Amino acid sequence: MGFRKQNKISLWVLLSLLLCAMQSCVVQRIDYTPFAQTDYYRHTLQELEGQPPVTNKADSLQVGWSKVNITPPVGTPLAGYGKRKGLRYSTVHDSVWVRTFAFDNGQTEVIFVVLDMLIAPMTVAAALEKEYAAMGLSPGQVYLSATHTHSSFGGWGRKLVGRLMAGRYSKQLVQQTTAHIVQSIQLARQNKRPSRLGYGIAYAPQLVRNRLTGAVSGRDTTVRFFKIEQVSGKTAVLATFAAHPTILPSMDPVLSRDYPGELVDQLETSVDFAAFAAGAVGSQAVVAPHGDTYASTAAVGQELAAAILEKLPGVELQHTARLCHARHPLMLPKPQWRLNTNLRFAPFLFHWLFGKYPTYINSMQLGEAVLLGVPADYSGEFLPLLEQQGLPIVVTGFNGGYIGYITPDRHYPLKKYETRSMNFYGPQSGSYMTEILRKIMDSYQLKDGRNN
Repeated sequence: MGFRKQNKISLWVLLSLLLCAMQSCVVQRIDYTPFAQTDYYRHTLQELEGQPPVTNKADSLQVGWSKVNITPPVGTPLAGYGKRKGLRYSTVHDSVWVRTFAFDNGQTEVIFVVLDMLIAPMTVAAALEKEYAAMGLSPGQVYLSATHTHSSFGGWGRKLVGRLMAGRYSKQLVQQTTAHIVQSIQLARQNKRPSRLGYGIAYAPQLVRNRLTGAVSGRDTTVRFFKIEQVSGKTAVLATFAAHPTILPSMDPVLSRDYPGELVDQLETSVDFAAFAAGAVGSQAVVAPHGDTYASTAAVGQELAAAILEKLPGVELQHTARLCHARHPLMLPKPQWRLNTNLRFAPFLFHWLFGKYPTYINSMQLGEAVLLGVPADYSGEFLPLLEQQGLPIVVTGFNGGYIGYITPDRHYPLKKYETRSMNFYGPQSGSYMTEILRKIMDSYQLKDGRNN
């Protein structure tokens, strides 16, 4: 009897030790090592130094644009909210599109693509990589972005979390979306004509709030836009704004572009073509004047369009334009998806749930302004820091990768969705990415002949 009791005790001790060992494999402490002391930071700097932007300024500029309908059949899952659990839409309120610009000054060509989708999906971006060479393009010449509407289609996420956010994966849907993007690039290039280009800004403080802190400060209220005018007189606008396109009800089984759709439709009553890309939307919420209704999407879109159209006549246009492009590899720390204040899940568990994809930052200079495309919900609270760099700057998100929400480090202790559930890479992800963006801006200032 004593022998059995001793064996039983030993068994419980072994089981306890095994559970502790398993826990140490699955749960780890959060790493607070300063990013400037890490290998991933040093390697990213090395990549930046080794791959400066490709830049040219010429005496002429040609621009073309196009749009292609990418609306899949009714019954396709929606993307944007995990609680939908693969909800499929039964009605199309307004179709979704890919809109593309091709800019060419005779020496350099750059392509800007914006999708009426939650993000430019990683699976679609990977499929596009196989198509660029046949079009005579390098990946760095193509700048992907999205409107970030939470009421567009899914079906593009392979891993478990991707399926929760975007429904069941469909290889056919990814292939079709890729083919539509390729078609839009080809059409935009075919439609290139001698053009003039200018950059302008407007303001819409009444339409955005900081949903993370609730403060009046920490908002990006600027509407940034490009005006393009072809020699024939046809005019186009490419605009960005930081407020999240999340007006419509999350459980409404309806496909829609949310307020960006109303914005471009309103602009196109005055110009020949318009496109919208989500700006630095992290922590930036839209102010919906009529609640979660189509009346609100109409009101927000119309107010933004009116703000742009008021400033449009005053935008100075140039026949010549500096065109630059680059794609900068972004090295990352090990994932730090949090369990609680001090503990994180082990990296292998994160990768099993989310997947592991290449991450990079796109950059593109159009005339005087520099665009930075990031793989994240990057917070508009960072824009004042970046705007200190001298050149006008436009930040867009969802460039074919996704690494979660990037918010200021001081917010990391907050028990909020953005800083707890959607912070994937730890307490310094905000300062790290912002430092890299500042370094990229430095390289463009050197190209432009300016110094800090």
